[in-house]
Amino acid sequence: MIKSVWRHLSRIWLLGTLFFLFVLGYILYGFILVIRMAKIKKVIYLASALLLASLLAAHLYYLFLPLGNNDSKVEIIIPRGATVAAIADSLKNHKIITSTTALRLWMKLKGTERKIQAGKITCNVGEGVFRASKNLLNAKPIEVVFTINEGLTIEQTAERIAQVMEIDTAQFNKLCYDTAFIKELGLSVFSLEGYLFPDTYRFPKDATIKEIIRKMVQHFDNVYSSLQADTSVISRYNRHQIVTIASIVEKEATVAWERARIAGVFHNRLKLGYPLGADPTVRYALRKFNGPLKVSELNSSSPYNTRKYTGLPPGPICSPGKASLQAAMTPADTKDLYFVAKWDGSGEHDFSRTNEEHTRKKLLIRRQNEIRKKGPR
Repeated sequence: MIKSVWRHLSRIWLLGTLFFLFVLGYILYGFILVIRMAKIKKVIYLASALLLASLLAAHLYYLFLPLGNNDSKVEIIIPRGATVAAIADSLKNHKIITSTTALRLWMKLKGTERKIQAGKITCNVGEGVFRASKNLLNAKPIEVVFTINEGLTIEQTAERIAQVMEIDTAQFNKLCYDTAFIKELGLSVFSLEGYLFPDTYRFPKDATIKEIIRKMVQHFDNVYSSLQADTSVISRYNRHQIVTIASIVEKEATVAWERARIAGVFHNRLKLGYPLGADPTVRYALRKFNGPLKVSELNSSSPYNTRKYTGLPPGPICSPGKASLQAAMTPADTKDLYFVAKWDGSGEHDFSRTNEEHTRKKLLIRRQNEIRKKGPR
């Protein structure tokens, strides 16, 4: 009986042990399964993170970095006052960048969105945000070059500039007679006639009319202040009067060496109270710059008619150049009171001290011209 009990207990212990081992095995298996599942999730998570990172990197590369090597170049014009948004749109339209937002964000982060200059940049197609943003900070100004010749009036100057720049000539002319604007330029005159200095200028293509006028007047100031003046001249005449004399010299003189002598004639006539007798002042009053003047026109009542009235006209009749200004400030020491064009193709004049001598020379020149017109027989 004892043996049977022992046998029964042994059987129960063995079954219990097997059951315990079986349960432990399932527990271990479950634990291992959990670990495996956790590792799989980590792998999945890691793979997902890597995939997302790759996609993000690819997207950022697409937004910011060059899209391969492209030698196709594009010129972009940046107007004055253009916004970053407008510039970004232009760059995207030309396929230089792929995202306007990326460019705006990058320039904002760098603090360079307000450092963009108007002008022209050259970019490669697909060069990306980083390179494009650098190019935007190195725009080359677009310059327009034009030359204003000596002897042009305000209106003629406006027309010359309008040939190369998009300006409103009416607005240009209006500003040149705007006393408030003229006062801003430091002048106390009724117009800028004579003060738009003739020279070759370079301006940004989008320069304003005020900027153009201001630069021309400043150039006049610089040139005028650099000239040497005869003390007797500057003690007798103010700057406006000297510029007026210079403008008449400019219209009368064709040959450079005659400028000082012609200026000397005008100074002599002014001292004696003689009318200057300069036809260019009449032409200016009538705005008739070509063709012969009629007797009725020479008798016009304009204060610019120096054939009829003594003294200087109210102001300059054109923009004199440096040489004419210098001649007006340092006239030749001469006793001449008259001069007449030779009309022989040389551009020179014949000078006289008396009216009788002047009349004889005029008659002689007229006969010589008639003979030249008839030609050899």
